[in-house]
Amino acid sequence: MPRGRLGQLSAVAFGAALAALALPPQSLWPLGWFGLAPLFLAASSERRRDAALAGFAAGFAYHAVVLHWIYQTCRFARMPVLAAALAWFALSGFLALNWALTAVLGRRLSVRAPRALRPWLWALAWTAVAAASERWTPRLAADLFAYTQGPNLALLQSLSWGGPHLLGFVVVLFSASLAEARLDASAGEWGPSVRPLCASVLLAAGLWAHGRSVLLGRPLTPGPTARVEILQPKVDQYHKWDRAFIDAILANLDGLLSAPRPKKPALVVWPETCLPRWIARGQAAAEGARWAKALGAPQLVGIIAGPDGKRGGPANGAQFIASDGRVAGFYAKRELVPFGEFVPLRGLIPRFIIEHWLAVLDEFGDMAAGAKDQPLFDTPFGPAAVTICYEAMFPRWSRRDAARGARLLVNITNDGWYKDTWGPYQHFAVNAARAIESRMTVIRSGNTGISAVIDPYGRVIARLDLDARGRLDVDVPMTDAFPERSFYVRHGDWFGTLCMALLVLAALLKALLRG
Repeated sequence: MPRGRLGQLSAVAFGAALAALALPPQSLWPLGWFGLAPLFLAASSERRRDAALAGFAAGFAYHAVVLHWIYQTCRFARMPVLAAALAWFALSGFLALNWALTAVLGRRLSVRAPRALRPWLWALAWTAVAAASERWTPRLAADLFAYTQGPNLALLQSLSWGGPHLLGFVVVLFSASLAEARLDASAGEWGPSVRPLCASVLLAAGLWAHGRSVLLGRPLTPGPTARVEILQPKVDQYHKWDRAFIDAILANLDGLLSAPRPKKPALVVWPETCLPRWIARGQAAAEGARWAKALGAPQLVGIIAGPDGKRGGPANGAQFIASDGRVAGFYAKRELVPFGEFVPLRGLIPRFIIEHWLAVLDEFGDMAAGAKDQPLFDTPFGPAAVTICYEAMFPRWSRRDAARGARLLVNITNDGWYKDTWGPYQHFAVNAARAIESRMTVIRSGNTGISAVIDPYGRVIARLDLDARGRLDVDVPMTDAFPERSFYVRHGDWFGTLCMALLVLAALLKALLRG
């Protein structure tokens, strides 16, 4: 590879790696606006292969930084160093394919296009591929660039009507405009690139101003409230399924629930898979039923439910136990984690790898996914929807549930697998996006944290930090501040759909013009 090309790829990878630092826990959000510029500069090459290589290099570097906790988690599970590194790099490479595709499509659309139009075409290609991938591929969605703006609560308010793809489009447009400005400067011309650069700045300023006005106009008093108790037992995930620790785990939960309380709870939320055994479907978890009766309050308990004979294997679920101890609802997780809750193409993977490198999976077997639309839980706060762990990464589930009538979103998780890595911080941050998109309060219970209550504006009202043990008692508003939910909920992912349609239209127009 020529030295100049190698230097260009290094700059592309370095820029993408810097952009990764815009995500939690660093949250250096300005880097999200600049980190992609080297990629767009390099991908403007006349050669399709060079554009694909630049896209792959950027995507690999970005995900290798963002998801390095995958390697750490594999090592916590005692996977060999080589296997852990392979998992980390394989996932980074798989997710980088999207970036390579985006680079090829963006180059194809923008080459020979008017210079003032090129940044718009790059942003269009990026957003269309991201929207399609979020719908149809299993992924961690870490490259939705709206997430890089987490500390900018005013900017995030745009999620309520445009979803993550509108804000991501503006961020990418700015980076692409910077790249075009660099090309213009090299050619001694500044005019063509000024217009899209100014447009991206004005769009960002408009989104910020709108969001600021929304935040300033929010009610100062929440109205009547009721108490929610959120359990964070801090159970060591690598001891949870060891029979020797069952009594200690149950005593830990009892200790949290026995602590003094000045006010009776209206709802108690337990974290994902918090009980160290399987529970038969339709049978109330004994611990949850006992505390429901003792407190006179419903319990939402994360369980592993046994097979039901209809959908196959066991389910990662949430059981809603009424105050009289009966099962009033059950939710089965819809979006399963590849290589976490099921093994894709299990029959093609050597048994040795399943037994030695994926031993935990071999013990649990493949989980069964729940139906897309499941009954909402009838809580004192109104109909409540549940997402479990990884599902919080996907806007479509909370949007779908809000459109069905949910007014409260409960996310239960067990991030104990990841210990004190970047993973739990990234996982927690997306819940603010889900709250704003749907304009619902989010209640989150995590085994090791981060547990919190997030209001419909994305503000964290109360939280228990990572690796703390405790019970978070929070007064949550009973009134619904957004009974009609949000524009995004009512009209779906209109902006992502629009970008996909425009990409197809632009590609057809390009082909016709060439013909």
